[in-house]
Amino acid sequence: MTKCNRTTSGRERGFTLIELMVVIVILGLLLGVVVPNVFSSLKSATRDTALNQMASFKGAIDLYMIENKSLPKTLDELTQPSAKSGEAYIDKIPNDPWSEAYDYKVINASKREYEITSAGEDKQFGTADDIRYPERDQR
Repeated sequence: MTKCNRTTSGRERGFTLIELMVVIVILGLLLGVVVPNVFSSLKSATRDTALNQMASFKGAIDLYMIENKSLPKTLDELTQPSAKSGEAYIDKIPNDPWSEAYDYKVINASKREYEITSAGEDKQFGTADDIRYPERDQR
């Protein structure tokens, strides 16, 4: 077996400073486009998580209203066993995606109107990022 020895005439070939700078600029441009979209998607997904949790509360509230002919006074009533089935309407009331408790209030008991609110990312109620369910009064 014969070994092939390659000898290079001149200098060893590597990346030049300009080639490295071009690659870094391209990567920087790609990151500048991709990163904002990723963060926007994450924020949207977090909001959707809160709305999905509130929609599950709605299902439990609907069942509660069918059996009790009234709205629950608090969300915690939904975790209590039903008089008819002996099972809770919902296993537990989770915190919102920002680890805060949801706010539940009865707006008009005779019309069976209620509102569930998450304080949103800033964790302060009454600000622009609040998430309400149903979404009829978004300000």
